[in-house]
Amino acid sequence: MAETIMDYEGEQEITSVIDEIMKTTPKSKKHLTGRLTKTRCYLAGPIDHAVDDGVLWRQDFTKFLESLGGVSLDPTNKPMSQCKYNEIGDEKTNIENLIALERWDELRILAKEIVLVDLRMVEVADFLVAYVDTSIPMCGTYDEIFTSLSHRKPTYVVLAGGKAKMPMWMRGKLNHNFVFDSFESLKRYLYALHMGVIDPDYTRWVFLDKV
Repeated sequence: MAETIMDYEGEQEITSVIDEIMKTTPKSKKHLTGRLTKTRCYLAGPIDHAVDDGVLWRQDFTKFLESLGGVSLDPTNKPMSQCKYNEIGDEKTNIENLIALERWDELRILAKEIVLVDLRMVEVADFLVAYVDTSIPMCGTYDEIFTSLSHRKPTYVVLAGGKAKMPMWMRGKLNHNFVFDSFESLKRYLYALHMGVIDPDYTRWVFLDKV
């Protein structure tokens, strides 16, 4: 049998692997498995200047979270019907048109709603995963990371180029052990955490036996 969930593809195959691991887990550790089930994860990362508006990696990571029984909070696919501005698609075209026309007051109204909704999702999330590429201009991603840290939430960063590319301010705010050079390595870490193979950072994670 493969060592991690990352050796498999497809939701059904992943589910069968989890079931098999559960069967072979000692009873004394059963309460440690399934830690990320029913948790909510906010997916932070560049949108404005990302080639695909940051959609594809979020869709992929959402599938991974769902395979563990978790839920993603995705700013490119906001889970609320009353939200008018999603930052991508027709809304992005509208924003670009307003910039070209220099309609700054209307842009401020749009931006305030985007910020309000996205930061609210950070607040209600159980943990945060961020993708950072220092070659891409970004502002909101850093704000979301530091908001998550200020709320003492588990915060994980996939950093293009690895830890060598960490901005100095981030080094002072975020434990480098929670910075990963690929989504694959982060997924392996989260799966091990989910299955109780490794211990979480209990200064940020609080797992309740009964909810």
